[in-house]
Amino acid sequence: MRAARPHELAVLPTIEAASDELFAEHGIGPLPRVVTTVDELGRAAGVLVAGDPVVGFARLEVVGGESHLEQLSVHPAAARRGVGGALVEAAAEWAALTGHDSLTLCTFADVPWNMPFYLRHGFEVVEDLGPSLHALRASERRIGLDGLGQRVVMRRRVGPEAVLADLTAGLTTALGDHLVGLYAHGSLVYGDFAPARSDLDVLAVVARPPDEAMLAAVAPVHAALVARHPAWRGRIEVETCARSTVEMYATGGHSNVSDRIMRISPGEALHLLPATPHRVVTWAGVRNRGRALAGPPAVDVLPAIGRDVVRAAFLAHVRDWPLWVEDMRTVGGQAYSVLSLCRAWCLSDSGEQLSKRAAADRAAEGLPRDAPLVTWARDWWYAGGGDDEPDRHAEVQDFVRRTSLKILHDAGPATG
Repeated sequence: MRAARPHELAVLPTIEAASDELFAEHGIGPLPRVVTTVDELGRAAGVLVAGDPVVGFARLEVVGGESHLEQLSVHPAAARRGVGGALVEAAAEWAALTGHDSLTLCTFADVPWNMPFYLRHGFEVVEDLGPSLHALRASERRIGLDGLGQRVVMRRRVGPEAVLADLTAGLTTALGDHLVGLYAHGSLVYGDFAPARSDLDVLAVVARPPDEAMLAAVAPVHAALVARHPAWRGRIEVETCARSTVEMYATGGHSNVSDRIMRISPGEALHLLPATPHRVVTWAGVRNRGRALAGPPAVDVLPAIGRDVVRAAFLAHVRDWPLWVEDMRTVGGQAYSVLSLCRAWCLSDSGEQLSKRAAADRAAEGLPRDAPLVTWARDWWYAGGGDDEPDRHAEVQDFVRRTSLKILHDAGPATG
Protein backbone atom coordinates (compact mmCIF):
# COMPACT_ATOMS: atom_id res chain seq x y z
CA MET A 1 0.00 0.00 0.00
CA ARG A 2 1.38 3.41 -0.91
CA ALA A 3 0.43 6.90 -2.00
CA ALA A 4 -0.57 7.16 -5.64
CA ARG A 5 1.97 8.58 -8.08
CA PRO A 6 0.67 11.42 -10.27
CA HIS A 7 0.80 9.38 -13.48
CA GLU A 8 -1.29 6.60 -11.90
CA LEU A 9 -4.36 8.75 -11.29
CA ALA A 10 -5.59 8.33 -14.86
CA VAL A 11 -6.17 4.59 -14.47
CA LEU A 12 -8.17 4.83 -11.22
CA PRO A 13 -11.55 5.83 -12.77
CA THR A 14 -11.32 2.74 -14.97
CA ILE A 15 -10.76 0.55 -11.90
CA GLU A 16 -13.73 2.20 -10.19
CA ALA A 17 -16.01 1.60 -13.19
CA ALA A 18 -14.98 -2.07 -13.39
CA SER A 19 -15.52 -2.51 -9.67
CA ASP A 20 -19.00 -0.94 -9.83
CA GLU A 21 -20.12 -3.55 -12.33
CA LEU A 22 -20.11 -6.14 -9.53
CA PHE A 23 -23.16 -4.50 -7.94
CA ALA A 24 -25.36 -5.72 -10.78
CA GLU A 25 -24.67 -9.31 -9.69
CA HIS A 26 -26.42 -8.49 -6.41
CA GLY A 27 -29.42 -6.77 -7.96
CA ILE A 28 -28.17 -3.25 -7.33
CA GLY A 29 -28.01 -0.88 -10.21
CA PRO A 30 -27.46 0.59 -12.50
CA LEU A 31 -25.38 2.88 -10.30
CA PRO A 32 -25.50 6.61 -11.08
CA ARG A 33 -22.81 7.53 -13.58
CA VAL A 34 -20.77 9.59 -11.16
CA VAL A 35 -17.29 8.30 -11.79
CA THR A 36 -14.37 9.89 -9.98
CA THR A 37 -12.38 12.17 -12.28
CA VAL A 38 -8.64 12.61 -12.43
CA ASP A 39 -9.03 16.24 -11.36
CA GLU A 40 -10.99 15.17 -8.27
CA LEU A 41 -8.36 12.62 -7.42
CA GLY A 42 -5.66 15.24 -7.78
CA ARG A 43 -7.47 17.44 -5.25
CA ALA A 44 -8.24 14.63 -2.79
CA ALA A 45 -6.82 14.75 0.71
CA GLY A 46 -5.16 11.41 0.02
CA VAL A 47 -5.11 8.64 -2.58
CA LEU A 48 -3.67 5.25 -1.68
CA VAL A 49 -3.11 2.49 -4.22
CA ALA A 50 -2.39 -1.22 -4.21
CA GLY A 51 -0.24 -3.03 -6.74
CA ASP A 52 2.17 -2.07 -9.45
CA PRO A 53 0.48 -1.81 -11.87
CA VAL A 54 -2.37 -0.55 -9.73
CA VAL A 55 -5.27 -2.94 -9.05
CA GLY A 56 -7.13 -0.97 -6.37
CA PHE A 57 -7.31 2.40 -4.69
CA ALA A 58 -8.74 4.31 -1.74
CA ARG A 59 -9.68 7.97 -2.06
CA LEU A 60 -9.67 9.90 1.23
CA GLU A 61 -11.21 13.24 2.08
CA VAL A 62 -11.86 15.23 5.25
CA VAL A 63 -15.55 15.65 6.11
CA GLY A 64 -16.61 17.53 9.21
CA GLY A 65 -13.13 17.32 10.68
CA GLU A 66 -12.97 13.54 10.24
CA SER A 67 -11.10 11.48 7.69
CA HIS A 68 -13.58 10.02 5.23
CA LEU A 69 -13.14 7.04 2.92
CA GLU A 70 -14.87 8.49 -0.12
CA GLN A 71 -14.13 5.62 -2.49
CA LEU A 72 -12.68 2.13 -2.23
CA SER A 73 -12.36 0.19 -5.48
CA VAL A 74 -10.60 -3.03 -6.42
CA HIS A 75 -10.54 -4.35 -9.97
CA PRO A 76 -12.58 -7.59 -10.25
CA ALA A 77 -9.50 -9.38 -11.57
CA ALA A 78 -7.82 -8.81 -8.19
CA ALA A 79 -10.87 -9.55 -6.04
CA ARG A 80 -10.77 -11.99 -3.08
CA ARG A 81 -7.04 -11.56 -2.56
CA GLY A 82 -7.16 -9.26 0.48
CA VAL A 83 -6.52 -6.11 -1.53
CA GLY A 84 -9.63 -4.33 -0.26
CA GLY A 85 -8.87 -5.18 3.36
CA ALA A 86 -5.30 -4.00 3.00
CA LEU A 87 -6.50 -0.71 1.52
CA VAL A 88 -8.93 -0.22 4.41
CA GLU A 89 -6.13 -0.75 6.93
CA ALA A 90 -3.89 1.64 5.01
CA ALA A 91 -6.69 4.22 5.01
CA ALA A 92 -7.10 3.84 8.78
CA GLU A 93 -3.36 4.30 9.20
CA TRP A 94 -3.46 7.40 6.97
CA ALA A 95 -6.27 8.83 9.10
CA ALA A 96 -4.36 8.25 12.33
CA LEU A 97 -1.07 9.66 11.03
CA THR A 98 -2.78 12.81 9.74
CA GLY A 99 -4.09 13.54 13.22
CA HIS A 100 -7.71 12.42 12.90
CA ASP A 101 -9.55 10.48 15.58
CA SER A 102 -11.78 8.55 13.22
CA LEU A 103 -12.41 7.37 9.68
CA THR A 104 -15.95 7.49 8.28
CA LEU A 105 -17.62 6.16 5.14
CA CYS A 106 -21.02 5.69 3.51
CA THR A 107 -21.93 2.30 2.07
CA PHE A 108 -24.71 -0.17 1.24
CA ALA A 109 -26.02 -2.17 4.18
CA ASP A 110 -26.87 -5.40 2.36
CA VAL A 111 -23.94 -5.93 0.00
CA PRO A 112 -21.44 -8.53 1.33
CA TRP A 113 -18.38 -6.47 0.46
CA ASN A 114 -19.90 -3.29 1.90
CA MET A 115 -21.31 -3.05 5.45
CA PRO A 116 -20.49 -6.65 6.54
CA PHE A 117 -16.96 -6.21 5.18
CA TYR A 118 -16.43 -2.94 7.05
CA LEU A 119 -17.85 -4.39 10.27
CA ARG A 120 -15.09 -7.00 10.13
CA HIS A 121 -12.57 -4.18 9.86
CA GLY A 122 -13.65 -2.40 13.02
CA PHE A 123 -16.28 0.02 11.69
CA GLU A 124 -19.61 0.64 13.46
CA VAL A 125 -22.85 2.03 12.10
CA VAL A 126 -23.39 5.68 13.07
CA GLU A 127 -26.87 7.06 13.67
CA ASP A 128 -26.04 10.48 15.11
CA LEU A 129 -24.58 12.41 12.16
CA GLY A 130 -23.05 15.84 12.28
CA PRO A 131 -23.93 18.55 9.73
CA SER A 132 -21.23 17.55 7.25
CA LEU A 133 -22.19 13.87 7.14
CA HIS A 134 -25.87 14.87 6.94
CA ALA A 135 -25.00 16.97 3.89
CA LEU A 136 -23.07 14.09 2.36
CA ARG A 137 -26.02 11.74 2.81
CA ALA A 138 -28.35 14.32 1.27
CA SER A 139 -26.06 14.45 -1.75
CA GLU A 140 -26.24 10.65 -2.06
CA ARG A 141 -30.03 10.77 -1.98
CA ARG A 142 -30.10 13.44 -4.70
CA ILE A 143 -28.12 11.28 -7.12
CA GLY A 144 -30.35 8.27 -6.43
CA LEU A 145 -28.18 5.94 -4.34
CA ASP A 146 -30.86 5.44 -1.68
CA GLY A 147 -33.25 4.12 -4.31
CA LEU A 148 -30.88 1.21 -4.97
CA GLY A 149 -30.57 -0.11 -1.42
CA GLN A 150 -30.25 0.84 2.23
CA ARG A 151 -27.35 3.18 2.87
CA VAL A 152 -25.52 3.53 6.20
CA VAL A 153 -22.80 5.74 7.62
CA MET A 154 -20.01 3.94 9.46
CA ARG A 155 -17.12 5.07 11.63
CA ARG A 156 -13.91 3.51 12.88
CA ARG A 157 -11.98 5.12 15.70
CA VAL A 158 -8.29 5.39 14.85
CA GLY A 159 -6.81 8.12 17.08
CA PRO A 160 -4.91 7.91 20.36
CA GLU A 161 -8.07 7.86 22.48
CA ALA A 162 -9.30 4.77 20.64
CA VAL A 163 -5.95 3.06 21.22
CA LEU A 164 -6.04 3.95 24.92
CA ALA A 165 -9.62 2.70 25.24
CA ASP A 166 -8.71 -0.67 23.69
CA LEU A 167 -5.53 -0.89 25.77
CA THR A 168 -7.47 -0.11 28.96
CA ALA A 169 -10.12 -2.72 28.22
CA GLY A 170 -7.48 -5.34 27.41
CA LEU A 171 -5.26 -4.73 30.43
CA THR A 172 -8.20 -4.48 32.80
CA THR A 173 -9.32 -7.94 31.71
CA ALA A 174 -5.83 -9.49 31.58
CA LEU A 175 -4.63 -8.14 34.93
CA GLY A 176 -7.90 -8.44 36.82
CA ASP A 177 -7.57 -7.76 40.55
CA HIS A 178 -3.82 -7.22 40.17
CA LEU A 179 -4.42 -3.87 38.42
CA VAL A 180 -4.47 -0.97 40.87
CA GLY A 181 -4.51 1.88 38.37
CA LEU A 182 -3.72 2.75 34.75
CA TYR A 183 -2.50 6.22 33.78
CA ALA A 184 -1.72 8.09 30.56
CA HIS A 185 1.15 10.55 30.66
CA GLY A 186 3.70 12.02 28.27
CA SER A 187 3.00 14.41 25.41
CA LEU A 188 -0.63 13.37 24.92
CA VAL A 189 -1.36 14.61 28.44
CA TYR A 190 1.35 17.21 28.94
CA GLY A 191 1.16 18.90 25.52
CA ASP A 192 2.64 19.11 22.00
CA PHE A 193 1.48 15.65 20.92
CA ALA A 194 2.47 15.00 17.29
CA PRO A 195 0.06 12.44 15.71
CA ALA A 196 2.58 11.16 13.19
CA ARG A 197 5.52 11.00 15.61
CA SER A 198 4.70 10.95 19.32
CA ASP A 199 4.41 7.81 21.40
CA LEU A 200 1.55 6.91 23.72
CA ASP A 201 2.89 6.64 27.27
CA VAL A 202 1.04 4.62 29.92
CA LEU A 203 1.90 3.53 33.45
CA ALA A 204 0.19 0.48 34.93
CA VAL A 205 0.39 0.14 38.71
CA VAL A 206 -0.16 -3.40 39.98
CA ALA A 207 -0.53 -5.04 43.37
CA ARG A 208 2.56 -7.28 43.07
CA PRO A 209 5.83 -7.14 41.15
CA PRO A 210 5.40 -8.29 37.52
CA ASP A 211 6.57 -11.82 36.72
CA GLU A 212 6.55 -14.25 33.81
CA ALA A 213 2.92 -15.17 34.44
CA MET A 214 1.85 -11.54 34.27
CA LEU A 215 3.88 -11.03 31.10
CA ALA A 216 2.18 -14.03 29.49
CA ALA A 217 -1.23 -12.64 30.48
CA VAL A 218 -0.75 -9.22 28.88
CA ALA A 219 1.24 -10.23 25.78
CA PRO A 220 -1.92 -11.06 23.77
CA VAL A 221 -3.34 -7.64 24.66
CA HIS A 222 -0.43 -5.88 22.99
CA ALA A 223 -0.51 -8.19 19.98
CA ALA A 224 -4.21 -7.50 19.46
CA LEU A 225 -3.68 -3.77 19.94
CA VAL A 226 -1.15 -3.37 17.14
CA ALA A 227 -3.24 -5.63 14.88
CA ARG A 228 -6.24 -3.35 15.36
CA HIS A 229 -4.24 -0.10 15.27
CA PRO A 230 -1.31 -0.62 12.86
CA ALA A 231 -0.52 3.09 12.74
CA TRP A 232 0.59 2.82 16.37
CA ARG A 233 2.88 -0.16 15.95
CA GLY A 234 6.15 0.64 17.73
CA ARG A 235 4.71 3.82 19.27
CA ILE A 236 3.13 2.52 22.48
CA GLU A 237 5.07 2.49 25.75
CA VAL A 238 3.51 0.75 28.72
CA GLU A 239 5.46 0.43 31.95
CA THR A 240 4.06 -1.84 34.65
CA CYS A 241 5.31 -1.63 38.22
CA ALA A 242 4.15 -2.73 41.66
CA ARG A 243 2.90 -0.06 44.03
CA SER A 244 5.29 -1.45 46.65
CA THR A 245 8.23 -0.81 44.31
CA VAL A 246 7.26 2.85 43.91
CA GLU A 247 6.77 3.19 47.67
CA MET A 248 10.24 1.81 48.34
CA TYR A 249 11.98 4.15 45.89
CA ALA A 250 9.88 7.12 47.07
CA THR A 251 11.68 6.98 50.41
CA GLY A 252 15.11 6.60 48.84
CA GLY A 253 15.23 2.83 49.26
CA HIS A 254 17.00 0.38 46.99
CA SER A 255 15.70 -2.42 44.82
CA ASN A 256 15.31 -6.01 45.92
CA VAL A 257 15.93 -8.86 43.49
CA SER A 258 12.19 -9.42 43.15
CA ASP A 259 11.46 -5.79 42.31
CA ARG A 260 11.10 -5.98 38.57
CA ILE A 261 9.06 -3.88 36.21
CA MET A 262 7.55 -4.86 32.88
CA ARG A 263 7.79 -2.68 29.79
CA ILE A 264 6.99 -2.52 26.13
CA SER A 265 8.29 0.52 24.27
CA PRO A 266 9.45 1.67 20.84
CA GLY A 267 12.29 -0.62 19.84
CA GLU A 268 11.67 -2.99 22.77
CA ALA A 269 9.45 -6.06 22.88
CA LEU A 270 7.44 -6.76 26.01
CA HIS A 271 9.93 -7.83 28.68
CA LEU A 272 10.79 -7.85 32.39
CA LEU A 273 13.69 -5.81 33.69
CA PRO A 274 15.09 -4.69 37.04
CA ALA A 275 13.59 -1.63 38.69
CA THR A 276 16.06 1.26 38.89
CA PRO A 277 16.04 4.76 40.42
CA HIS A 278 15.73 6.22 36.89
CA ARG A 279 12.02 5.39 36.96
CA VAL A 280 11.36 7.76 39.86
CA VAL A 281 11.21 10.75 37.51
CA THR A 282 8.43 9.12 35.48
CA TRP A 283 6.51 8.01 38.58
CA ALA A 284 6.65 11.47 40.10
CA GLY A 285 5.40 13.01 36.85
CA VAL A 286 2.52 10.56 36.64
CA ARG A 287 1.53 11.24 40.25
CA ASN A 288 1.42 14.96 39.60
CA ARG A 289 -0.06 15.08 36.10
CA GLY A 290 -1.09 11.60 34.94
CA ARG A 291 -4.59 11.00 33.58
CA ALA A 292 -6.46 8.04 35.04
CA LEU A 293 -7.62 5.48 32.49
CA ALA A 294 -8.66 2.94 35.12
CA GLY A 295 -8.68 3.05 38.91
CA PRO A 296 -8.39 5.99 41.31
CA PRO A 297 -6.52 9.22 40.52
CA ALA A 298 -2.76 8.75 40.45
CA VAL A 299 -2.30 10.95 43.52
CA ASP A 300 -4.34 8.41 45.51
CA VAL A 301 -2.30 5.44 44.28
CA LEU A 302 1.30 6.61 44.02
CA PRO A 303 3.11 7.91 47.09
CA ALA A 304 4.54 11.39 47.29
CA ILE A 305 8.17 11.34 46.23
CA GLY A 306 10.55 13.76 47.90
CA ARG A 307 12.20 16.46 45.82
CA ASP A 308 15.67 15.23 46.75
CA VAL A 309 14.80 11.71 45.58
CA VAL A 310 13.43 13.00 42.27
CA ARG A 311 16.45 15.27 41.83
CA ALA A 312 18.89 12.40 42.42
CA ALA A 313 17.03 10.21 39.94
CA PHE A 314 16.94 13.01 37.38
CA LEU A 315 20.68 13.62 37.66
CA ALA A 316 21.42 9.90 37.38
CA HIS A 317 19.34 9.90 34.19
CA VAL A 318 21.30 12.87 32.82
CA ARG A 319 24.58 11.20 33.74
CA ASP A 320 23.70 8.15 31.66
CA TRP A 321 22.64 9.97 28.51
CA PRO A 322 26.17 10.18 27.01
CA LEU A 323 26.24 6.37 27.11
CA TRP A 324 22.74 5.93 25.68
CA VAL A 325 23.33 8.30 22.77
CA GLU A 326 26.10 6.07 21.45
CA ASP A 327 23.41 3.66 20.26
CA MET A 328 21.18 6.34 18.73
CA ARG A 329 22.14 5.64 15.13
CA THR A 330 18.90 6.54 13.36
CA VAL A 331 18.13 10.15 12.48
CA GLY A 332 14.97 9.93 14.56
CA GLY A 333 16.90 8.64 17.55
CA GLN A 334 19.33 11.52 17.18
CA ALA A 335 16.53 14.10 17.09
CA TYR A 336 14.95 12.45 20.14
CA SER A 337 18.28 12.63 22.00
CA VAL A 338 18.61 16.34 21.36
CA LEU A 339 15.05 17.06 22.46
CA SER A 340 15.44 14.92 25.58
CA LEU A 341 18.53 16.86 26.65
CA CYS A 342 16.71 20.12 25.93
CA ARG A 343 13.97 19.03 28.33
CA ALA A 344 16.56 18.03 30.93
CA TRP A 345 18.36 21.38 30.58
CA CYS A 346 15.10 23.31 31.01
CA LEU A 347 14.18 21.31 34.09
CA SER A 348 17.61 21.94 35.57
CA ASP A 349 17.69 25.61 34.57
CA SER A 350 14.19 26.71 35.57
CA GLY A 351 12.56 23.77 37.32
CA GLU A 352 9.95 23.47 34.54
CA GLN A 353 8.98 20.12 33.02
CA LEU A 354 8.30 21.25 29.44
CA SER A 355 7.17 19.40 26.35
CA LYS A 356 9.73 18.61 23.67
CA ARG A 357 8.65 21.52 21.47
CA ALA A 358 8.56 24.07 24.29
CA ALA A 359 11.89 22.84 25.64
CA ALA A 360 13.50 23.12 22.20
CA ASP A 361 12.22 26.67 21.80
CA ARG A 362 13.65 27.59 25.20
CA ALA A 363 16.97 25.85 24.57
CA ALA A 364 17.38 27.50 21.16
CA GLU A 365 17.40 30.84 22.98
CA GLY A 366 19.33 29.77 26.07
CA LEU A 367 21.99 27.70 24.28
CA PRO A 368 22.82 29.87 21.23
CA ARG A 369 25.84 27.79 20.25
CA ASP A 370 23.55 24.80 19.74
CA ALA A 371 20.53 26.65 18.34
CA PRO A 372 20.90 25.26 14.77
CA LEU A 373 21.04 21.66 16.01
CA VAL A 374 18.16 22.17 18.45
CA THR A 375 16.04 23.81 15.76
CA TRP A 376 16.79 20.96 13.38
CA ALA A 377 15.73 18.36 15.97
CA ARG A 378 12.51 20.25 16.75
CA ASP A 379 11.59 20.65 13.10
CA TRP A 380 12.47 17.05 12.28
CA TRP A 381 10.18 15.85 15.07
CA TYR A 382 7.23 18.16 14.50
CA ALA A 383 7.42 18.92 10.77
CA GLY A 384 7.72 15.43 9.34
CA GLY A 385 11.45 14.91 8.97
CA GLY A 386 12.57 11.86 7.03
CA ASP A 387 14.82 8.99 8.06
CA ASP A 388 16.88 9.55 4.92
CA GLU A 389 18.23 12.89 6.15
CA PRO A 390 22.01 13.13 6.68
CA ASP A 391 23.41 11.45 9.77
CA ARG A 392 24.29 13.88 12.58
CA HIS A 393 25.44 11.39 15.17
CA ALA A 394 28.81 13.00 15.96
CA GLU A 395 27.22 16.44 16.37
CA VAL A 396 24.41 15.04 18.50
CA GLN A 397 26.80 13.02 20.62
CA ASP A 398 28.87 16.14 21.31
CA PHE A 399 25.74 18.13 22.24
CA VAL A 400 24.51 15.43 24.61
CA ARG A 401 27.90 15.11 26.28
CA ARG A 402 28.37 18.86 26.78
CA THR A 403 24.80 19.49 27.92
CA SER A 404 24.90 16.58 30.34
CA LEU A 405 28.14 17.86 31.85
CA LYS A 406 26.70 21.37 32.13
CA ILE A 407 23.59 20.15 33.96
CA LEU A 408 25.69 18.06 36.37
CA HIS A 409 28.15 20.89 36.94
CA ASP A 410 25.39 23.42 37.62
CA ALA A 411 23.78 20.95 40.05
CA GLY A 412 26.85 20.97 42.30
CA PRO A 413 30.09 19.03 42.91
CA ALA A 414 28.38 16.22 44.82
CA THR A 415 26.50 15.11 41.71
CA GLY A 416 29.29 15.03 39.17
